[in-house]
Amino acid sequence: MEARNFIVAREMLTEGNWLLTTMNDVPRYEKPPFPSWFSTPLIQFDINSIVLNRLPTSITATLGVLLSYYLFKALSNSKKLALIAGLVLGSSFYYIAIRFEAPSDTYTHVAMIGGLLFMVKTIQSAKLKFLYAFLVILGFAISVLSKGPVNLYALFLPFIIAYLITYKSTTRHIIIILVLLILGTALGASWYLYVRLENTKVFLEIANKEANNWSSYNVKPFYYYWSFFIQSGIWTIPAFLSLIYPYFKTKVKNKKLYLFSWLWTIIGVVLLSIIPEKKSRYLVPVLFPLALNIAQILVYQFKTKKLDKLSKYMMKLHYLILFLISISIVALPYFIELKTTEFWIWYYILVIFMFGVSGLIFFNFRPLQSKSLFLSNIFLIVIISFIGTYGIKFMKGNEDFKTLASFQIKNPLYYYAEIRPEVIWESGTISKPFKISKIPNGKEQILVIVNKNAAQEFEDKIEKKYTVLSTESFDRNYFKERERDQYVVYTIQGKSATK
Repeated sequence: MEARNFIVAREMLTEGNWLLTTMNDVPRYEKPPFPSWFSTPLIQFDINSIVLNRLPTSITATLGVLLSYYLFKALSNSKKLALIAGLVLGSSFYYIAIRFEAPSDTYTHVAMIGGLLFMVKTIQSAKLKFLYAFLVILGFAISVLSKGPVNLYALFLPFIIAYLITYKSTTRHIIIILVLLILGTALGASWYLYVRLENTKVFLEIANKEANNWSSYNVKPFYYYWSFFIQSGIWTIPAFLSLIYPYFKTKVKNKKLYLFSWLWTIIGVVLLSIIPEKKSRYLVPVLFPLALNIAQILVYQFKTKKLDKLSKYMMKLHYLILFLISISIVALPYFIELKTTEFWIWYYILVIFMFGVSGLIFFNFRPLQSKSLFLSNIFLIVIISFIGTYGIKFMKGNEDFKTLASFQIKNPLYYYAEIRPEVIWESGTISKPFKISKIPNGKEQILVIVNKNAAQEFEDKIEKKYTVLSTESFDRNYFKERERDQYVVYTIQGKSATK
């Protein structure tokens, strides 16, 4: 998915395909264009830079935490609760992990949270503020322009159902919500209408394929999402606790808010479970209300003078696990084969910080100092994100790893049979399907990318008409050898030109 989005953005700049988007010069209407539009101002400085291509998603995810903070603040009227909920969201496993997959999900979720924030502010205002109304429409429109109407179902619908159940809403509020929803959706759908009119046949083919996927692709049972709280990663145990609504409803300070966040979470999971197609990343919309739910339990634990037994036992289990994770870092060298000086410098820095977290847990564990222990969660995630992930480079098990990015492509580029999006991205140019019958004129040399599994078949087919001038192999398997990601680039020429 990441490579697909990168290619679409690149071809916006190189081919001018801003509205009728393409991937490898083939129509790419499966996903709307906003994420790629958002990327182009940055990547124009270095169109093939991985860092610049990934930066927009990180910026958007960070913006999502900020917008969530203000949404939680508007709902709770508490800066402290909103801050804790924002920190929980930003340190939740899949909210971080989804950026590495880099689908359009991050953009559609963040835009919808922005729309919901200003919708709440609009409802709470005595008078209709047109700036808030405009921002609601813009947020909904960008959400639709990022991944279609998916988030209207996965994030907006459970939010609004929970809100209407929990809080008193007048007819005026409902009318405002409906009008803003219709206007935002219509604005976002304008791109679909344009493509539908400009390239009807291809658009309908892709639309039918995408619609069929919902009922025939990655089909999972209804209960597949029931362990959804695990997606919060480090917050799994607090998340599980926060879902025991009958037990904690009398303990939290803001009972209405707790009911609202609990309903928003549960309704979201139920609605997602109804859809046959299921993927782990589709659960990200649930992380927003779950963070708010968790934060309310944490605030209760911070303020109570005497913890209830369930909270006490679960907290001890939670921080015992974190303590063991922190000290287990000492065993890391046993899993690394090549221990360079760079590795040892990184390792000792990581050990110092991880032991700092384990010390924080150790000295606050017996009296269960909730506030100090809470910080250990945040510190652990920050250390893993900023220091720990650097260590991936030391785990590379394939010394022959090489991508097409290292190959200077100057000749016309073709591919045989099929080509993966990652390979298209690395090639840095548009490639076309290779047709054996179409022999190049004169002395023209062409490059053909072939999966290693199909290399012999390719050589047998071109033997009579082409001369192989050179070959270069590329092993794209970072961790271990697999046939799937091994490629050969052939430089070939028509035999008539070599006589």
